[in-house]
Amino acid sequence: MKYLIAPVSAGALMATLAACSGADTQTETADANNSAYSEPADANRAISDGTVDNTALTETALARPAYVMAAGEFKASDLIGDTIVGVDGKTIATVADVLIGKDMSPSQIVFRAGGILGVAGDLGTLPFSAVTVKLDAEGEPTISAALVDESLEGVAEFEQDGIDDYRLASELIGTNAELAVADTYTRITDLIISSDGSVKHAVVTDGMSGVASADRLVIGFDAVTVVQGDSNGEVIVNMTPQQLATAPILNDA
Repeated sequence: MKYLIAPVSAGALMATLAACSGADTQTETADANNSAYSEPADANRAISDGTVDNTALTETALARPAYVMAAGEFKASDLIGDTIVGVDGKTIATVADVLIGKDMSPSQIVFRAGGILGVAGDLGTLPFSAVTVKLDAEGEPTISAALVDESLEGVAEFEQDGIDDYRLASELIGTNAELAVADTYTRITDLIISSDGSVKHAVVTDGMSGVASADRLVIGFDAVTVVQGDSNGEVIVNMTPQQLATAPILNDA
């Protein structure tokens, strides 16, 4: 399937103009309601010259809320590459990746131990219940575990089933995903994970490579589907362009 950059939608364009104008936005917390957006009946009403009346979409774009991560939520990109500190205060491993659980089950930390500066060494997995993730004053996660070096020796090695089967967070991050009901694409830029390892949300742009806007939008991770086909799979986002245009903007400053 060819990945083409679709024309910028009216909703996305107005969202960009709203951001430039300094218009106030509402703020919502991690309890954001990501249910399907029901568009006003006349939002896409064609007018006599064949164009579209975008008044309703414009008002919706201007009212787009912000998403602020709750306590106990962190981005996958902030975990990858971080060190895991053992009970003795020494570094025992490095976070190599996050293995996404199947059917919305909790994810696991893929760690690398025995290497030098996170290179080489053995790969294994730990459940999030075996570690503690805390955010420091700068909002960066620190990871600790009630383990020592020797505790990791008996952990089964991790072997990836295939390349780009999208079970690893690093494979999804940076991937272009097609909207299910339109020949339009978005780019997944990060995942938001809770302290129990559940992947709650995906962070996306409103166009491939963010060309339509620099805003990072937050959608429910349950809207992201990997479709297996002739290759290792492709990623689909089960949303309409209108729903994506009303998704909250990530505020992690």
